[in-house]
Amino acid sequence: MKRTPWYHAALLLLSLTLIAGPPALTQTPQDSARLAGTVRSSINGLPIADVMIAVRGTQLFDVSDSAGAFALTGLPSGHQIVRILYRDSVSYEQRIDLKRGKTLTLAVLLDMDAVELAPIVVEARSSRAERSLAGFYDRKQRGFGRFYTFRDLERRRSWTLRSLLGEAGVQIRCGRGYCLPISWSGTRYCVMSLFLNGMRLSPDDMDVIQVDDLAGVELYKRGFDVPMEFRYGFGDNCGAVLMWRRS
Repeated sequence: MKRTPWYHAALLLLSLTLIAGPPALTQTPQDSARLAGTVRSSINGLPIADVMIAVRGTQLFDVSDSAGAFALTGLPSGHQIVRILYRDSVSYEQRIDLKRGKTLTLAVLLDMDAVELAPIVVEARSSRAERSLAGFYDRKQRGFGRFYTFRDLERRRSWTLRSLLGEAGVQIRCGRGYCLPISWSGTRYCVMSLFLNGMRLSPDDMDVIQVDDLAGVELYKRGFDVPMEFRYGFGDNCGAVLMWRRS
């Protein structure tokens, strides 16, 4: 168990009183499960320290370190409820499924002001994580494409998506009553794909999307930079715009 700053002592004692049930039976390494992961800001993707992660009905908890990492061992397997506490601004619970002798790795994203963005708790490297802000920040670290974080988008409030794409150097071609984002596939010009929360949109929906509704935007002008799970059909070499709502 990690040592925590003195100003968290009262919170931890109160939280443990609320979530702790009867003492858990002793678990052997083969019978017990493990929970690990990282906590990051949903505003800029940076790690958050001093977030308490606990499993309800046990007396086990951990507090994220300076890298946002946490780990709990000796947990009972089966359906459990993980509780996430951060100072007095965030309290969130989610059901998880722990397997005997296995480690469940979570990606946790929090808005530290708990105003704009709901907490995200997903299994790391899962398809659900890939199609959420957790995947957004993982892909940002790989260095392909252009990324606009929540904080970047806050500085562009009231912009349309067309304005944002224009700033990023995407060509926009307009017809009567519609505009489309265009990229170069290597042999021809083509229409870029649009995705909102992992769902593919019609490209002519571009002008109905407002930047201040979004928590993140990732832009791939070259088709071979687009993540595989967002490529449309075999041999698709056109670019894509991936957008993630604030809630």
